[in-house]
Amino acid sequence: MVLVSLCFWRWRKTWLLFLLVGLLYGLITFAWLVWQVQVPPNWLDKKITISAQIQSVKQTPQYTKLRLDHVQQPSGELLHGLADVFVYQSKQQFLAGQSMKATAKFHMPRNKQNPATFDTEGYAFLEHVALVGSASNITITQASDAWLAKQRQHIFAAMDSLPAAQKGILAALLLADRSDIPLPIDDAFAASGATHLLAISGLHMGLVAGWGFFLSWWLLTRREDWIIHLPVRGLSLVAGLLLACAYATLAGWPIPAQRAFLMLLAAVLAWWLRRKQWPLNTMLAALLLIVLLDPTSVLSVSLWLSFVATSALLIWASAPATPSESKADQIRSWFKALLLVSLIAALATLPMIAYVFGRLPVWSLFANVVLVPIYALWVLPLALLGEWLVVLGLRDWATMLFEVSGWGLQMSNQWLLTLYDWPWGRLWLQSSLMLSVFLALALLVSGWLWIKQKQKTTLLTLSMSLVMFVGLSTQAAQPSIASFAVWDVGQGASSLLRLPNFSLLVDTPGKDGSKFNGGSEAAANLRALGALQLHALLLSHAQSDHAGGAERLYASLNGVDELWLADVPANRNYVSFQRLSEKVIQDGGSVRWLKQGDVWSLTDGSQFEVLWPPKDYKNKNDNNTSLVLLVRLISGERLLLAGDIEAEVEKVLLPSLPKVDVMLMPHHGSKTSSTSPFVEKLQPKIVIAQAGYANHFGFPKVEVVQRYAAAGSTIFNTSNGAVFIDFSAQPMTATQYRLLSATKRQQINHYLFKTKL
Repeated sequence: MVLVSLCFWRWRKTWLLFLLVGLLYGLITFAWLVWQVQVPPNWLDKKITISAQIQSVKQTPQYTKLRLDHVQQPSGELLHGLADVFVYQSKQQFLAGQSMKATAKFHMPRNKQNPATFDTEGYAFLEHVALVGSASNITITQASDAWLAKQRQHIFAAMDSLPAAQKGILAALLLADRSDIPLPIDDAFAASGATHLLAISGLHMGLVAGWGFFLSWWLLTRREDWIIHLPVRGLSLVAGLLLACAYATLAGWPIPAQRAFLMLLAAVLAWWLRRKQWPLNTMLAALLLIVLLDPTSVLSVSLWLSFVATSALLIWASAPATPSESKADQIRSWFKALLLVSLIAALATLPMIAYVFGRLPVWSLFANVVLVPIYALWVLPLALLGEWLVVLGLRDWATMLFEVSGWGLQMSNQWLLTLYDWPWGRLWLQSSLMLSVFLALALLVSGWLWIKQKQKTTLLTLSMSLVMFVGLSTQAAQPSIASFAVWDVGQGASSLLRLPNFSLLVDTPGKDGSKFNGGSEAAANLRALGALQLHALLLSHAQSDHAGGAERLYASLNGVDELWLADVPANRNYVSFQRLSEKVIQDGGSVRWLKQGDVWSLTDGSQFEVLWPPKDYKNKNDNNTSLVLLVRLISGERLLLAGDIEAEVEKVLLPSLPKVDVMLMPHHGSKTSSTSPFVEKLQPKIVIAQAGYANHFGFPKVEVVQRYAAAGSTIFNTSNGAVFIDFSAQPMTATQYRLLSATKRQQINHYLFKTKL
């Protein structure tokens, strides 16, 4: 600050003053946001009674998420920020604007302690969410009198007759609610680079504003005296802006819509103020408005994806256009422009998409060339007209328009699913920062060459860079050493055994049908290691905390060669296993049904032996059908994977058990398992409990931990971070992953609110 002030005094440059003011504004705003998410200890990790107002509702087949504002305890203590609560197995219908009372249990937003994980804390901070938790015993104390919330409910109701996929997409287009889109359709959008069509962003807001502009222009040019005495263009621009504002209001003003509206506002202001309307100026003005209103938006990936795509289009559009006169020439020019816009936007955002999302949308051009016209000229106009008919009380007419709009969606979805099944239609990449930076630099050089009108050199540079990027980023890394990683996936189990030229993932938890769960978490960490495809996936038994995320994992990788399952009726009858087996076989893989006594070896000499269960074993307790696998490494170490077996099975296995070096604690450390004879017979050097942070079961149980400690074991708990075992080291080493640096919010919280003066 002092240095900037001295510079300003010395050179008296206006930009330095703006810099100083901007820094001060950013600091104050950021400090205020940090204050919003301050939480006293009496809010945490215990059941409390709260009253609150529902700000928004997100409903999925697995749960309902309520975002709460004005959260208050009976003592009158008010939470500064927002709170997200999850409601499970409830048939209650919630509506934004309702007031409620409930019993809630909160915790601070927390990241999973893995090398590659979604930044839950950062997302919560950007959304001003101070607490996350669950709620029960909910009582609505005051019905919603919000006109907007009721209209949104009526719009949802008018779409009830549509098929699930069509209803889900229309809800995303009109109300910014993507929770009802079926996972296969959502995956097809992501893999084809067409996800932007589901967000109420620049394309949608621009189309709505454009329709408003042309409709107003047409009305105002019907009379000659209006043309003479009125600023027709200015009024038409304002009309388009107001129509876009109304559209965003019904949608609840999602963040992409806010940014798109500010971009439109900057353009309209530039015209009214008669400023030089250079497109880059308009874009930078919009960026300034966005940052002024929400400084934390600079941390948003979606913001930079939008502006990178826009900047690229402005750069590549700087070349002079060839005028066309005939209708055929105009159609060809329009189609060529659509191709170029889709291609340029896809290329410009590819480095960020590859690094952040790990996707390579190979068929993006084919998807967008078909879908953008259908959405722009058919789906969105009819859907918006239907939405306004609902507002006017003409629900039957609105339903008819939604159904006609749905026909276009049906064709679009079929095209997307076709592309999804094409070769490389669902390709995943290594999450490599270095490769993404390389591609970004290559694209910048290509843009500079294009501006210099060196088209041939541009195409050559771009082509060579893309070939190198795709070749390197799709090359799966082959492990050369023996290692074992046990991930932090909450209250569930997932671990990875890597041997030379072999990778085995053991279990992956999650709620069936959920988009983000232990399966997506494990897949993200696999891709971070360069493992884009698994040699084998072992699912110990048919329970969600071990196998519920398997289908999500499979959809998030480039393939699985073998699926390993215990040959017991519980597994053969499990619907999720049946679906997954069909997918694996359809994609050229195989299913290996394992039983007690099976023994096989890998090419490196490592040996696998199935200790449990016997073929066709039945038990009322699914935990006891768990596959128990003993791995003997070529280096001599023994690894035991015991699933959720309990005391009954442990007793049967005792005579055949050897001492082991590393093992997963059975049943997450429950007192139903890890009996004293079992622990004494194994005497593991390292034992790892797979348990969720502050889980309500209290796993691992104190008495169980004490048994392993008495046997001389080193004990790890994944709730404190992922655990990594290096078998190649002599002796083997074990480390626990921790997020080494505190988040920026935690740092600022310390300096602003906890520093003693």
